[in-house]
Amino acid sequence: MINAIDLRNKKELKRIDNKPGYYKWWANKSELKFILDKLSVKFETVESAIEEKDGLFCIYVGIAVKESVRDRLDWHVNDKHSEAQVRNGTLSTLRQSISSLVSQNQYDKKGTNDFIDKLKIEYFLNDNPIKSVMANTELHDFERMLLLKNLYVLNIQENHHPFAELTKTELRRLRKISK
Repeated sequence: MINAIDLRNKKELKRIDNKPGYYKWWANKSELKFILDKLSVKFETVESAIEEKDGLFCIYVGIAVKESVRDRLDWHVNDKHSEAQVRNGTLSTLRQSISSLVSQNQYDKKGTNDFIDKLKIEYFLNDNPIKSVMANTELHDFERMLLLKNLYVLNIQENHHPFAELTKTELRRLRKISK
């Protein structure tokens, strides 16, 4: 696992191979509880459904098929986070969710970055070429399996976990009012 803040350094980003794959975002218990509080969900209600590792809780899972994991993580961590991106809907979906939770304002780049900098990232590479049918199939299938097995509180799309409606409805509402 790597600290998200370390990926603000382009040298650290370059250490990630230029391949497709999937990635997980991890938070400590205090950040997870902050998110759940904003989503009006009690930790005890969903604790058993959230993937846990080394005292951290996985809050988001994503895939990189059309670009490398390196480029995708760079977008999430180092996005310019401009007003135009918020208006046009091209801001990273992870950033949209985090800014909506942190300050109920998707234009809040600093608050979003400060929260991202507290998180950790784990990534896994796929040996198929970027944009390949095999990478697309394997990674989408794997992502769907993960989203059914565990609750990832910041995932909306394709999140069909039994507890997902507890988090998705409020997250959607917050994202809508935060634009």
